Amino acid sequence: MVEDVADLLVRTRELLDSALSRIDSTGSAAEETVDIARVIPRDDWGETLQQRLRGVQVEVTIAISDPIQARREYLDADALLRDFIAAGKRVRILVSSQYADDHDLEELLPDHSFSDRIRVTYTKFHNTMVIDGRLGVVWTHVNGQPQAYFATEFALLGAIHQFVTQTWATALPLQDHVALRHRGFGEMEIAVLRFLNAGVTDEVAARRLSVSTRTYRRYLADVMIRLNAATRFQLGARAAELGLLKEDVRADA
Repeated sequence: MVEDVADLLVRTRELLDSALSRIDSTGSAAEETVDIARVIPRDDWGETLQQRLRGVQVEVTIAISDPIQARREYLDADALLRDFIAAGKRVRILVSSQYADDHDLEELLPDHSFSDRIRVTYTKFHNTMVIDGRLGVVWTHVNGQPQAYFATEFALLGAIHQFVTQTWATALPLQDHVALRHRGFGEMEIAVLRFLNAGVTDEVAARRLSVSTRTYRRYLADVMIRLNAATRFQLGARAAELGLLKEDVRADA
């Protein structure tokens, strides 16, 4: 089951990448489409996102991997998200491992009501926001230039929503990511341990990490040497013994 979910996420991301590529290839025609609009993020991009956020009624999922502006542009958004949580709205925050480490998210841990909504993933993804399942916003770099897309088209919006929510549901809670980092484990090492713990095949794990199967197995071998494990079973047992991985939380709370 876990392997099926991992493979589904890979295929969903591929669908999303293909759709965005198709939009770019159509040129200006995409900008005239009612269901999909392409824009160029400008200096007021942070305010643009906040305006969209203010319209949240039930739930919002935000995924930040490689922001096109500095983190301070999102500080006001942090306040809005806290207000949503206090009001009982569903908030999911997904960040890449690099983003978590580069922006000192550890300082958020004392605020449990907020930090518990943050999860860390080692899967490649675009910056994304999905509001109430009715609007998807994706922003990224295309050929070195910032691009953003607003989507309400059913199939594409469904793919965006499925990818970010399912990735969030299977990602590592922020506090666990911080704990593993304190033990000296890097991004790929943590990812290998999690995939092994979840029973994901090498091929699917490699696809999720956007590396070759051979590269993934090299990382796996390095982790086994580091933890003095001769087999994958021993590696899993050793990781559990050291408390490196807690039982995964799958509930979409």
